[in-house]
Amino acid sequence: MKQLRKLTAILLVFAVAFSFAGCAKRKMTDKQYAELAEKQAEKNKKNVVLRVTVDGEVKEITAYDVVYFLAYNERRAYEEKSAKEPTYRALYGDDFNYFTMTDSNGTMMKDSFKNAAFSTIAYTYILYYEALKAGVQLEELRRVKLDSATSNFLNGYSAEQRARVGMTADCIRDNYEKVFLADQYGTLMTSDFKVDEEAAKATVDKEDYRVYQTDYLYVAKFDYNEDFQRVDFTPEESAARKAAMDDAFERTKNGEDMLTIRSSYDSIMSYGTRDIFRTDETIEPAYIENSINLKEGECVFLETSGGYYIIYLENNREFVGYDEAVASAIEKAKSTGVAEWYMTFESKYNIEKTAEWDKIEIGKYAITQ
Repeated sequence: MKQLRKLTAILLVFAVAFSFAGCAKRKMTDKQYAELAEKQAEKNKKNVVLRVTVDGEVKEITAYDVVYFLAYNERRAYEEKSAKEPTYRALYGDDFNYFTMTDSNGTMMKDSFKNAAFSTIAYTYILYYEALKAGVQLEELRRVKLDSATSNFLNGYSAEQRARVGMTADCIRDNYEKVFLADQYGTLMTSDFKVDEEAAKATVDKEDYRVYQTDYLYVAKFDYNEDFQRVDFTPEESAARKAAMDDAFERTKNGEDMLTIRSSYDSIMSYGTRDIFRTDETIEPAYIENSINLKEGECVFLETSGGYYIIYLENNREFVGYDEAVASAIEKAKSTGVAEWYMTFESKYNIEKTAEWDKIEIGKYAITQ
């Protein structure tokens, strides 16, 4: 009887173990995930997240229409999280939540990236609707890139992630088609956009980019000990240092080479070169002011709180970064003009977020950790 009970108990253990093994969740295949993605995509087509009103007409933007935009901005959020994670872990330890942290505006990161997605969606769909209104069709050059763009984007997500948000090839291709047409229309409308390049150029002060190439001799008024505490020289040492600089200044004015002069006072005097701009904030203002008032070949004696300088101006005929600054100013003027062009019809559009939009959470959309 005891053996029978023991055998029965063993059989029960195996039966329970078998039942648990049979109920364990099996990993789904890529094909099954793809089928789920298709089903979710169909649901997304009925899920209105934004309503756009323009010229008395209401247009609906569904969850199907915004998958690319949300997934892209969520990817950016995770990339930024990864880049900043070592710093955050050092500051807050392992128990920090990046997506609920706030940015400089006090907005949680998940909402900040969601707002960025919304702005891109609004910009894209407004230009897309304007393109349709103008009868513009996607050019062949852009159309041939749709498949590769779609494939590249999908490859960045697992089958499970794609299933979660209905990220099918047709969905992403459809999203990209709208992005490409909006971009084409924007380029078409602004390609001939003219700006007053001379006016833009006038906003850049060329003198800010003039390079003053200087040589200098320097003697300090005090020293520091090994504990970085100030150590003043004796009155005799201070007087000797000042006398050395007076002598060096006269010799510099007479055309003697600075390196030769320094060799006479090698233990107390240093030599160096500085290429400076008048707007340079890393150099003592007095040094800059005295340098830019020199003519080529001239020198000046400068006393500061820390020591004595003899500054010699080699030349000031070069301008570094000026052409790039002018080009940047022109591009900025163009961007401003394009933004103003966009705003002329943006004001006609009213985009309303629905309750379904509010449910979307960056950080728990396609990628979840």
